[in-house]
Amino acid sequence: MNLKVVRYKNYGCTMESEEDETPYGNKFFWSFFELNNGEIIDLNFTENFKNGKVSSIDYHFAYTKHELKNGEVIEYKFGNAKPNTKEISDEFFDWFDSLPPAKDIKELYCPSENEEKCVKEFFNKNILETKEVATNIVNV
Repeated sequence: MNLKVVRYKNYGCTMESEEDETPYGNKFFWSFFELNNGEIIDLNFTENFKNGKVSSIDYHFAYTKHELKNGEVIEYKFGNAKPNTKEISDEFFDWFDSLPPAKDIKELYCPSENEEKCVKEFFNKNILETKEVATNIVNV
């Protein structure tokens, strides 16, 4: 199957490190992508800073649906919160705070290389330059 993104939602910069005496810091950006194979993948794009300048970046991909050992299923659902509102922050942190510890997950799965490649290419082409800007759900 030729993978493609069918919809996404970008939350912008959801967290950043506190300023302190060290020269290091981070900004964390989150986006969610539904692929045409039905999987929803979250991308945590991280900017790492040294002396106030981006020194490196990281991409972390994960599935958003987890079955717990107790049978409960936790998953991300695209919400209707509008950008630049308290509701979009609440929507993101409701999901983030529901994430279980790895020890509670029945079986850990990671996105395939093809899924990661699809999401990364889409993000770099369509979101990277405006990653700070939260969006509504965007159908592609």
